[in-house]
Amino acid sequence: MTEWLTAHQVQDILKVDRVTVYRMLNDGRIKGIKIGQQWRFAHTEVNRLLGGESEDKPDSAVDSMIQDFPVDCAQNVQEIYAGILGVGALMTNLAGEPLTNIHFAGPFCKLIQSSPAGKAACQASWRKITKPDSQTSPFQKCHAGLSYVRSKIEYEGQPNAWLISGQFFLNRPDPQEEKAGLERMAAEYTLPTDALQAAAQKIPALAPDQRDQVLEWTPKVANTIQSFLCERAELMNRLQQIAALSAIQTKLTD
Repeated sequence: MTEWLTAHQVQDILKVDRVTVYRMLNDGRIKGIKIGQQWRFAHTEVNRLLGGESEDKPDSAVDSMIQDFPVDCAQNVQEIYAGILGVGALMTNLAGEPLTNIHFAGPFCKLIQSSPAGKAACQASWRKITKPDSQTSPFQKCHAGLSYVRSKIEYEGQPNAWLISGQFFLNRPDPQEEKAGLERMAAEYTLPTDALQAAAQKIPALAPDQRDQVLEWTPKVANTIQSFLCERAELMNRLQQIAALSAIQTKLTD
């Protein structure tokens, strides 16, 4: 029978704090199930982590960059940014795997991602867009022909994540080519052709000034999120120093 652990028990076993446990859950490093309002984790999942990583790994500089990524704050900023500019936005890790939910996704992208095959194609596009050597122009295209812009988020001078903005056309495609492409995607992703064609009509085509806004504001928003990450790291360092001083004081008074 599977033994299920609470978040607190996972903390004790992995020697990490509660926030780190939920960060690991959010980015897929550990899997759990929600029972009511509480998360439970299979003991085998914890054993897998212990078998593949050393116990002091969560405190390493490289791993802490992902653990300390301010997902909640980042999602709020991302939502405001996407809503103001009217573009889709999400953040991924360096491998192109989502760290946040997509905000302001249009009906076309929502329909594509309702299909497992379509969602996989989108994720493959994000991985391609975030490859270090893939930047040949400010705008890149996904598997469906929509344009995107990316901006790097750094921590202590090292790449940490990507902000991706997109789901728009720079120029509307040729009607015949678009029709053929939509029919192909409908068959490949097992989606109704009529619904896909109707959703495609709602994909925005950005005017030159709108493109300039996306190019200008994507790195600005990435820098804002980057500042959150640095401030969080500084706060955590201060708290650790206070905890260390408290431990010393306790020993002196014993």
